[in-house]
Amino acid sequence: MTETTLPRSTTGPRTGDGDPPPSPAADKAVLASRVRSRGILYQAEHTLRGMRAYAVVILTSSIAQPIMYILAMGLGLGVLVGDRADLTAYGAESYLMYIGPAILASTMAMSAGIEFTFPVMEKFKWRRIYYGAQASPLTPTQIASGHILAVCARFGVHGLVFTGVLVAVGATTSPWAWLQVFTAALGSLALGLPIMAYIASLRDEKGHAALIQRFIIMPLFLFSGTFYPLTNLPGALQLIGWFSPIWHANELGRVLAFGQPMSAGMATVHLGYLLVLAGAAWFWVRRIYIRRLGLAEWRGRTPGEKSRLKREARLEAKDLAAGPPAPGTPPVKVRSGLAGNYYSGNIRAVFSRGMSAIRNNRGVIFLSGFLEPVLFLTSFGLGISPMISGIEAADGGQMSYAAFIAPALLAVSAMNGAVFDSTWNVFFKLKITKLYQSMMATSLGPLDVAVGEILLALFRGGIYALGFLTVLVAADLVSPLSALVMLVAALFIAFGFAAVGMAVTSFMSRFQQMDWMMMVMMPMFLFSATLFPIDVYPSGVQWVIQALPLWHAVELMRDIAAFSFSTLTLVHIGYYLVMIAVGMTVATLRMRRLFLR
Repeated sequence: MTETTLPRSTTGPRTGDGDPPPSPAADKAVLASRVRSRGILYQAEHTLRGMRAYAVVILTSSIAQPIMYILAMGLGLGVLVGDRADLTAYGAESYLMYIGPAILASTMAMSAGIEFTFPVMEKFKWRRIYYGAQASPLTPTQIASGHILAVCARFGVHGLVFTGVLVAVGATTSPWAWLQVFTAALGSLALGLPIMAYIASLRDEKGHAALIQRFIIMPLFLFSGTFYPLTNLPGALQLIGWFSPIWHANELGRVLAFGQPMSAGMATVHLGYLLVLAGAAWFWVRRIYIRRLGLAEWRGRTPGEKSRLKREARLEAKDLAAGPPAPGTPPVKVRSGLAGNYYSGNIRAVFSRGMSAIRNNRGVIFLSGFLEPVLFLTSFGLGISPMISGIEAADGGQMSYAAFIAPALLAVSAMNGAVFDSTWNVFFKLKITKLYQSMMATSLGPLDVAVGEILLALFRGGIYALGFLTVLVAADLVSPLSALVMLVAALFIAFGFAAVGMAVTSFMSRFQQMDWMMMVMMPMFLFSATLFPIDVYPSGVQWVIQALPLWHAVELMRDIAAFSFSTLTLVHIGYYLVMIAVGMTVATLRMRRLFLR
């Protein structure tokens, strides 16, 4: 009788019918070959699985962003622009149709500014996820390519949803409109890949992402002809658009969305510029990843490291010159009384520690906060003003568009600075460095920590507001007396947002949840009568807008700028007093619950 021999499994030997199934890792050579051929997909899958932690945010922003921009800029600002802006020469039937493709490219580029900064630093420095992938058969090139592919998948979802909304509201006329998803993604890669390479080369993150947002992404967003033709700007500022990947993506998107007239040669220039920039940046990314994840690890560089070492040497020499410290242990101060568990009376220690951190950081990070409102004022004041005849003032006269938006931008600056300091900075100290845990192990109480951090945010916000108000006074947009009162009001507004921001941050467990803050701040910025009067909306919508905290801040600033006060001014002030009281109470209770159990 002939014995039939069954073929062996390629994944490992089986000794009998009752043996358990072989381990997936039994044949490592087979697995290694699969990784070599599909490594990019594996790394992309891992990155996408990590995005599941904030998938709701991604989907919500992809759906909400186009709707918000269409309602605010296309319809709200479009009503203000009216028929004065003749865009038929560009092939657009309405202002909404003109800005739609540009908003898609711009919002996608801003997403690239997020996905190619903090997640890259997290995987190199904070959680070192890339080094786990390095221990597998994955190559550094596959690791980098997988991250880029996953981000492109996010771009695809965002672009398809955004384009679908534009098609649904009739803001496109060309059957090629769906192809603008690819041109917008290409523009985002042309902007995001150089940022990815730079962040990957850093050994530590010391505000570099904030600098990129304020000095690169924001200027390119504002001066790339997104909300108006680039020719509305002076020639010197048009240069920013010519070098900006966002402008080239904007122009290609308009050609595909509604057939903007453009020669084949110019279209080739736009497309070629984006391809060359993205391709060159890709080779730069690949080189950095190979250097950091190759056989001999390069840990990266830290800008300003030499100056930091010199500064520390000077401090050490100063300490040595002061002589040895006094012997003995300082007496222990025990908190007592009704508020003993909350307050030690040493807010100054928290504030001084924050000031020391600012001094040890790069000064350009600290002084860059006032740049954002100045850029907004320059962009909209020069770009939108030719399309608007004027704004009706409270006394029945006319004011320039720049004078109308200037007080509102100061309120927005106070909100942005306070929220950034009380969310991202607080979360970093709360969850990453565990700084607050160390503070609470001393005599400091939760109220000391909360008030100290909020005062630090107010100090930074005051510097930002002072710089912006100096620009407004120099441009004769506000009087010096109004500017002085507006400075105090800016600190008051920042106090309210900082208190609420710190309270909300205490409930967050992952930095991806910070995107929810942007989901709240974006509609407030767009709908709080910042860039156009509130009366462009129906009365029912106006009631909703008047419940937003930023609207109260904007109206308070405009009352001060015009020195025109009423009972409603007291309502604005009372609104922020409630915000401060609620935010401080919740933040203090949360600090106590987290660290003093």
